[in-house]
Amino acid sequence: MNAGSRKTRVVAGAIAAVLVVALGGGLLMQATKSPHVGLPGTQTASASASPGKTTVVWFMGLGPGENAAELDFVSKYNATNSDNIHLELDIPPAAVTDSTIDDLLAGTDILGPFSLQNYPALSDRWLGLDELIAKNHTDLSEYPPAFLATFQDSTGQYLGLPYDEYPAFIYYNKDIFKAAGLPDLPTEVGQKYMGQDWTWDELTTIARRLTVDTSGKKSTDPGFNPAKIQTFGFDAQWVSDLRRFATPWGAGSYVAADGKTAQIPAVWKQASEWYYDAMWVSHFALTGPERTALAGDGGKTVATGRVAMDLAWTWGIDSFGPLDASGNPIPASTYKHWDMGVLPSNNGVTTNPIDTDAFVINKKSKVPDAAYTVILKIMADPKLMAAYGAMPLAQSMQAAYFETTQAFVDKQFANNPLSWSAVTDMTKYMTSPTGQDPMPNYDRASRDDRTFYTKLQTEPRLNLDAEIAKFKVQLQADFDAPQ
Repeated sequence: MNAGSRKTRVVAGAIAAVLVVALGGGLLMQATKSPHVGLPGTQTASASASPGKTTVVWFMGLGPGENAAELDFVSKYNATNSDNIHLELDIPPAAVTDSTIDDLLAGTDILGPFSLQNYPALSDRWLGLDELIAKNHTDLSEYPPAFLATFQDSTGQYLGLPYDEYPAFIYYNKDIFKAAGLPDLPTEVGQKYMGQDWTWDELTTIARRLTVDTSGKKSTDPGFNPAKIQTFGFDAQWVSDLRRFATPWGAGSYVAADGKTAQIPAVWKQASEWYYDAMWVSHFALTGPERTALAGDGGKTVATGRVAMDLAWTWGIDSFGPLDASGNPIPASTYKHWDMGVLPSNNGVTTNPIDTDAFVINKKSKVPDAAYTVILKIMADPKLMAAYGAMPLAQSMQAAYFETTQAFVDKQFANNPLSWSAVTDMTKYMTSPTGQDPMPNYDRASRDDRTFYTKLQTEPRLNLDAEIAKFKVQLQADFDAPQ
């Protein structure tokens, strides 16, 4: 992997950083990544096009720069394709300053893999694909309906085709579980855990049991000291917004069916209350300050060996153990064994806040037919899929993904086979809406969602009902504000 090096997640985060600036109105920024066709310093990776061939420009986003697998694909495609197409890979170099997202996309034809989390804010820039899908007789039956619905606009037009998936799961430290005498977590939805339904209430019970202070007292024991916790029962180390955190409690949206009224779904309010109690009352989940103290800003708390369970996605697998300076896996020392379990249910329903990526076509592309042809070829290439480290949607390609990712894990954790059936089972429970669906003034509303989530993690003694009510008012102001 550099298990795909979490590559598409890095691209996603980079684009998100640009959106905060470009769509938020302020244009001064330093992006440690990429510029682009139409911008000073832009570079494209390809040989010159032969006369008469149609040039298609593939923009890699604002991510980690050149990738050998992509360069290899472009080289081979240009040398062997019979499509009369010349493909150029747009790789912006070091930094972009004072630019808008439209400047960055100028002159490009396709973009991808493009993360679902950034899709809504840019969806007005993508070309509808229905005509191209029909013209090319693209078989959509291989895609789960929930994935397809994710990339439809309000009229039902497809703006992208799903490329891969990143199921959510519960990471757990098997060393901690074994020391506490606890069995492995369920790997199939509907399985019992120690005779109980696997629910968020049951996870709470065992998380409290696994939270231990430096004197060996559990969080449920008299005299437990929450200021001196040695092992935490739960974390969500890579989650930065409430929508993502709350969706495992149930599907929802901040915007009502009328498309303009703010709402807080009841299950998301329930998730907020659960999480706030877990951090500040029951003390089995890390607060923001505790996370920083344990692993630093942006640190990997799981890798410390002091976290029993974590809400995770497959794109985070390379965050569970150590890497060297070049990003390569090295043997773990803080703990030796971990595994994956399915998400708990809530009110009898299991909800998976799955991530996915897609390829899209720039609405301003002058060669949409050729661009669509290239997208289909990219999506069918197993080497590219392996390089991204994403779980393929196509079941025929999943065995190779499991083998590659397990090999990466083996370099960190010897004799630690993972329960891959847990993530394949979770793919059946993708939520719709996704929790990342469009809403008015998307960038501003998303920013306020992140601000509220951070407030939950950093401020004790909040009146949560009052804070949630204020958050709803803020969302409505976001929705009503000029865009």
